[in-house]
Amino acid sequence: MYLALKYAHLLIAIAALGSSAAVGVILAFFTEDPAHTEFALRIARRLLWIAAAGYGLMLVTGMWMGHVADLLDAHWTEMAMNIWGAGALLIGLALRSVSRQPRSPEGRAVRLARWYVAGWGAVLLVILYLMVFKPS
Repeated sequence: MYLALKYAHLLIAIAALGSSAAVGVILAFFTEDPAHTEFALRIARRLLWIAAAGYGLMLVTGMWMGHVADLLDAHWTEMAMNIWGAGALLIGLALRSVSRQPRSPEGRAVRLARWYVAGWGAVLLVILYLMVFKPS
């Protein structure tokens, strides 16, 4: 059971991390050109929904794995779950910013979304560090 959950957890993490990295690339390179901004934002919104769903599923499978392996009391898992909340806030803010872009003056929402996605990437890197190195 544990190995099946771990496999699912890793597959979901790969999909979520890949789609969130793609959002960062799209927002950084393709929203500057007015001819491509609308299309780039539509793709970014869709990818952010995929990343957000994966992020939620990572929490579910991670907690389920922690329950099966009796790891929920470990300090690194508690720290990772607390940091997860900051990541959820950042992805929610990024979704809101990308959705509000057409009404935003001078692309302010895209600039904010770039910062939110970058912050979310940093949160994911910290969680990955905790998962791999399991500091006490």
